Amino acid sequence: MEHQGLLEVRNLKKYFDTPRGPLQAVDNISFSIEKGKTLGVVGESVRLSKQD
Repeated sequence: MEHQGLLEVRNLKKYFDTPRGPLQAVDNISFSIEKGKTLGVVGESVRLSKQD
């Protein structure tokens, strides 16, 4: 019997539209969180601005 996580994410992709075109934030990640476990996600905060 295959054990499944409380939460499973597969092949997650996230892109944001910007004035310069699409920004790839996350591309094809998969993870599983088991009952009683914690997942921490850390990243940068980026401010996009138009430069002349």
